[in-house]
Amino acid sequence: MRRDLGTRRSERGVTLLEALVSLTILLVGIVGMMQLQIVGITADAGARSQTQAYQLARELAAALERLDVFDPLLEPHANTPAPPDGFGHVLLPSGEVATDGVTAWDDASAIPGVTTDADLLASAGGDPLDATVPRFQRRWSIWQSQTAATEGGVKLVAVSVTYREKALPGLREVVLLTQVSNPGLSSAFASAYR
Repeated sequence: MRRDLGTRRSERGVTLLEALVSLTILLVGIVGMMQLQIVGITADAGARSQTQAYQLARELAAALERLDVFDPLLEPHANTPAPPDGFGHVLLPSGEVATDGVTAWDDASAIPGVTTDADLLASAGGDPLDATVPRFQRRWSIWQSQTAATEGGVKLVAVSVTYREKALPGLREVVLLTQVSNPGLSSAFASAYR
């Protein structure tokens, strides 16, 4: 008989308190996983935006590289022995966009092979704060070293693409550097050293 009583007590099941503790632990785990999902989705959207900005910067840089070194769009913003501080970056510490020393993209003087603002507005959408302007804004700066051959030498081009992410405050920026050289001057220098 005693054996039957001992067996019954060990087989009695789960109490309500144990069930509540188990469900609470499960709930904490599920909420944690949901938070992780949200962080992952946000990070994915941010990476996608940065990739789009980089692709637009590369597209504009390639188009500027194809221009003649004397094209008015490649007019230097600075002729100094060294590049200006923060060359190519248009975002100021205040979060504002610099307007001095840069050329802003304008559909009126579009460069062949570069997506227009109208096409960008249709494909990538408008800025979250102002839907009438494209989400990605493109600008470039030109620096030319002050040398004896400044007039026809190499020009350093910094292409900046600024954009705003929907879930985050403030602007983000991608800067890409390239150069445009005078092929005639390069040939002259090469033949001088032969």
